[in-house]
Amino acid sequence: MLRYHTWGTCNGASASEMVVRKRRYQKAEQSYARRRKPRGLGHERRSEILTAAKQLFIDEGYETVTTRQLAQRVGLSQTGLYVYFQNKEKILEELRRSTYERLGARLKSIVAERPRGAMLLRRLLEGYLEFALENPDEYQLTYMVTHASLKSPERKSLERPAQEQPPGIQAFLGFRDQVAKLIEAGVLKKADAMVVTQALWCALHGLATLLITHPTFPWVDHRLLIDTLVETLVEGLQAPAR
Repeated sequence: MLRYHTWGTCNGASASEMVVRKRRYQKAEQSYARRRKPRGLGHERRSEILTAAKQLFIDEGYETVTTRQLAQRVGLSQTGLYVYFQNKEKILEELRRSTYERLGARLKSIVAERPRGAMLLRRLLEGYLEFALENPDEYQLTYMVTHASLKSPERKSLERPAQEQPPGIQAFLGFRDQVAKLIEAGVLKKADAMVVTQALWCALHGLATLLITHPTFPWVDHRLLIDTLVETLVEGLQAPAR
């Protein structure tokens, strides 16, 4: 059974909620500024920066957060922050890398359970949605920060071998490989595995994004909605019984 969190964003918050949040953030920043760590504890800084950055990016939006603001949150000077990360994009890149690795591990664990036939595809689709809805903060930062917000967006290529790819492409190619095997085995209709995989991802991402960013919409039961989407995708791709 899928587990998920009801999730709201700043866009869905009321004016009073935003005021409360702002006051809380200001108090937190003042507290962090007073708690500068002494020398010798630098090994903890990188993790602290990533944790603080994730919360700031989610609460206030990646585009509006500055490195100065982030440095103040963790009790560093702005110059001190650059010792650990060259810029804000490098921090986001590291947060995304961690999310991709966890998603890839989730999908690999499903494959390792050896579900048979079309059940493998069902489990992979459910696993993706389960991960997204269990980790809404990470999912938003990984998939919903637009290229327009980045100074140097990374150009991706699917031509290199999987082992030479970054974690996000590795996860995608691993998914593609499982789809290709199901097509080859005759479980799914004959089709281009890359086209099918990208179409599946579009469908999954659409549902995950809507549930995360529009929690106040009068959705039907989430479980029913997820099951209906997954079953529709699987039945549409499944090869006719011989």
